[in-house]
Amino acid sequence: MKSSDNREKIKIGKITGAQGLRGEVRIYHDSADEEALKRLTSLFLGTGDAGGEFGAFPIEGLRMHKMTPILKLAGVDDRDAAEALVGSIVYADLCESRPSEEGAWLVSDLVGFEVRLAPAAPADAAPPADTADAAPWRLKNIIPGPGHDILEIETEKGVRMLPFVDVFVREIDMEEGKIVVAPPAGWQ
Repeated sequence: MKSSDNREKIKIGKITGAQGLRGEVRIYHDSADEEALKRLTSLFLGTGDAGGEFGAFPIEGLRMHKMTPILKLAGVDDRDAAEALVGSIVYADLCESRPSEEGAWLVSDLVGFEVRLAPAAPADAAPPADTADAAPWRLKNIIPGPGHDILEIETEKGVRMLPFVDVFVREIDMEEGKIVVAPPAGWQ
């Protein structure tokens, strides 16, 4: 998504409620990374992927309450103003959002990657034969979860879900655009 100022934006969550009387909002953040939120100077709010945009809101304060980010946004000064934003999709400037750690990535970096089967994976989980007609598996989405995220993988038999944990995800190759997985027997 590009904002009206033509900067590249990335969806990072959704406003889920007002907090208190002074205009703070609770957000569901697609990542549990508090450090990523601390790097941000502004948020951009919208009504959805194809919806309108409310514009930029400088961040005046950030605190955590039981793993939930509570934000104070400039211009949102009372509970009524905060409640008017509930349900808004939260976007951040892609440059501010990019992780600084080596080997780190954003969900948007991985979506669309080819998903390949690890050599030692069970035979009944095998992807389609390597033919010109067979479509490779593709990562459709990563769904955030309370214990771990879930990979949503497009296969020749439809969409399949796989926990995003080391035992099943063996390799992420950013240069080749592929993820190597070893799903459990009977997964397919």
